[in-house]
Amino acid sequence: MIGTKLLHYEITGHLGTGGMGEVYQATDSKLGRSVAIKLLPEAFTQDADRTARFEREARVLASLNHPNIAAIYGIEQTGDRKFLVMELVPGETLAERIKRGPIPVDESLGIAKQICEGLEAAHEKGIIHRDLKPANVKITPEGKVKVLDFGLARAFATDTATEDPSNSPTLSMNPTMQGVIMGTAAYMSPEQARGKHVNKATDIFAFGAVLYELLTGKQAFQGDDASDILAAVIRAEPDWSRLPESTPASIGLLLRRCLKKDRQQRLQDATDARIEIEDAIAAPKDSGAPQAASTSKSKLPWAVAASLALITAASLVFALRNRPADVQKTSARLTIPLPPGQEITTYPAITRDGRTVAYVTQQGTDDTQLYLRDLNSFEARAVAGSSGAREPFFSPDGKWVAFFGQGQLQKAEVAGGAPIRLAEAAYPQGGTWNEDNTIVYAASLGSGLLQIPASGGTPESLTKPDGAANGYAHAFPQALPGGRSLLFTIWGQTQGNAVLSLDSHRWEIVLPKTSFAFGIFDAMRGSTGRLLVVDQSAGMMAAPFDAAHPARTSADITVLANVYYDVENEVRGWLAVSNTRTAIYVPGNPTKTSLVWVDRDGKIESLGKDQDVYREASLSPDGTKAVVRHGLELWIHDLQRGTLNRLTPGNAANILPLWSSDGTRIIFASNRGGDWDIYSQPADGSRPAEAVLKRPYDQFPHSILRDGTLLYGEIHPKTGRDIWTLSPDGKTTPLRVTPFNEGEGRFSPVPSSGSGSAPRWVAYTSDESGRSEIYVQSYPGGTNRVVVSSGGGSQPRWSPDGKELFYVTGDAVVAVAFRPDGSFGAPRRLFDRSNFLLNYRFQSYSASPDGKRFLMIRRDEGSVPRQLNVILNWSDEPDRLTPAGTK
Repeated sequence: MIGTKLLHYEITGHLGTGGMGEVYQATDSKLGRSVAIKLLPEAFTQDADRTARFEREARVLASLNHPNIAAIYGIEQTGDRKFLVMELVPGETLAERIKRGPIPVDESLGIAKQICEGLEAAHEKGIIHRDLKPANVKITPEGKVKVLDFGLARAFATDTATEDPSNSPTLSMNPTMQGVIMGTAAYMSPEQARGKHVNKATDIFAFGAVLYELLTGKQAFQGDDASDILAAVIRAEPDWSRLPESTPASIGLLLRRCLKKDRQQRLQDATDARIEIEDAIAAPKDSGAPQAASTSKSKLPWAVAASLALITAASLVFALRNRPADVQKTSARLTIPLPPGQEITTYPAITRDGRTVAYVTQQGTDDTQLYLRDLNSFEARAVAGSSGAREPFFSPDGKWVAFFGQGQLQKAEVAGGAPIRLAEAAYPQGGTWNEDNTIVYAASLGSGLLQIPASGGTPESLTKPDGAANGYAHAFPQALPGGRSLLFTIWGQTQGNAVLSLDSHRWEIVLPKTSFAFGIFDAMRGSTGRLLVVDQSAGMMAAPFDAAHPARTSADITVLANVYYDVENEVRGWLAVSNTRTAIYVPGNPTKTSLVWVDRDGKIESLGKDQDVYREASLSPDGTKAVVRHGLELWIHDLQRGTLNRLTPGNAANILPLWSSDGTRIIFASNRGGDWDIYSQPADGSRPAEAVLKRPYDQFPHSILRDGTLLYGEIHPKTGRDIWTLSPDGKTTPLRVTPFNEGEGRFSPVPSSGSGSAPRWVAYTSDESGRSEIYVQSYPGGTNRVVVSSGGGSQPRWSPDGKELFYVTGDAVVAVAFRPDGSFGAPRRLFDRSNFLLNYRFQSYSASPDGKRFLMIRRDEGSVPRQLNVILNWSDEPDRLTPAGTK
């Protein structure tokens, strides 16, 4: 078969044989990517009813889009043979890994957690695997777990669509294939072994059997042949004495619950299994005693500590709400920590009655996820289908939570249910739910404020930025008491916080922007209250304000310290306050970052003790200097002499700096002219910056060629983030303009051969698959487009010689070898990324000229937002601050 072409797929290798057909590696010549081809048995394709059923099932399976599930790309047919086109997953299967012996407990739990996440995503869509086993799980070189053949057991079933779907395809095979039969039998649930109807509890049983084998290196149910194994599945218990002594007691209990013979007594949901595993991973390790036996107060697991905090919170909420009004003056404070590795990515929200909190977290480069936590409950719950969530806000009655995700404004019931998409929002900038049951939001930087019924409909324009006196963006609206006016933020030539009348559609500035001034209205008594504004010391300042009689005010009093903020987009404190005086905020200080060198093995070399709001770092071509963004200003750092000089003035925001190829100029984006345009300035600061590109919408530089051709990004209200080129003669040309978000474009360096005819390449990111992945295509033709990453990827950077491409995926920075024909080698992990600021929107790291190390921004202690602080009955008085500015 090697070399055979099936349509536009060329077979390049044989991957294996299974009950569902032969599996081959192939190259998709249309998309320039490697895929897996599963060639279905001839007997299968000759059965019309079976084929029709398979196609129906496969379409459902193709709808699965999750980083822990290997994707099905499509069904193809050539002649009378049908075949599946699937994601090619590199790495080894769990079966291959287990052959080398039991997997350490910590590693086993990390693998099991990812399997649970894949099961959760499929079960939410009503899809059951039916054949989960170590041979159907792969671990990529980056450590990402991929579940294979999800749901294909049903798709390949021999019975018709009206018959019971529980049969295993492997057990109906030729009985001579004993290894395959025994392998599947060991992971079947008792009801599946008896031929009864199956549901997601079947996958839970199989998951328990897989986890047992990870920990012990042995199958949970054994026998001389398939019948013996099935008898053990139905009647016998695993040998629990095989579990390592270091297995947490909670995991031992989880295994017993997963492997219950009676599915009514079995654990019912993969989410519950994942939470148990996360709690076990988060639990502090006792170096002197088995983890299962550790009950010391000083070694309480994360989940127990969080539960105790919430018990305290619930008790305090009840007590404070039920005490007489004249004595309800006691303030109480508590924390909600996150599991290890997670961090908060956007500001939180709280219902008006102060009972429920919404927040968004991210683990590594996985998509963000929205969580809801009732303050009288012990656990947070994920909002299903909220992948990519940001900027949550509640309905006035607290029954709905709205958020942005996947280019859409969405809402979901707080009590539970799938999100409902309301409107397009390509590059959202905040929203609010008004008392008249409308939602006001900013769909992108230049969209202005839009209003839509909370039930959905056609958006109505409320404001129109003009790039001049009216600013280039109207963002982050907040409904004010009475429902007839809004507080919002203006960016551009006019900057600050304004109040918009919903009756006249006129607005006026009430708090001019002087620094990071984005006001949050804190209603204290009816329409009177204060505007809370974050400053660069990472604290909150207060300005007195009456929403019924808006007038200019100023923020002069510090009321809360150590409140996190996002320097660039969400220029507001990550804080929310309910009408019942419950405040929730994210502690942290983004100024606690430093510049470092990091070699390919992760060894760190500090560039000094100075800390600042470092956000971007771009090396000069010779590696002796760097242009570094401090907050929203650009500075030139001489790395040899240790000196630094300011390049840009402090009266505008300046971001995304890059060097010209000769090292004499800095190209960057700035909003000094109203909206975001591209400028160029001598690197020595000898002359002011000059505009390189000014056009509608907002433009940001990405990469530049030796001849001056510029690769840049544009944010369009309809198509989101796109990639364009600007030639030296001023001509603009679209490179990637689609309904998806493309960005982070990078030209490859000049080919080492020096030949002008050698191809040039562009690396970039796109979310067309449902998550951000790295792509490479030839330039300028755009042919030979190749998908480089397989489990999510961002921030591509070429090595100076063009022979490698670096990018961020999972919890690591990785490198892949690049060949002149446009193909790539397997990714190689370089170092853990968790200690560094790596933001896909910016130039947050840079490779040295020799490719042996990277200039990076280290996130020092206190700079990463990893918990929520709650204040019950927050006082109207300013907090007493310590000299260090922390509580």
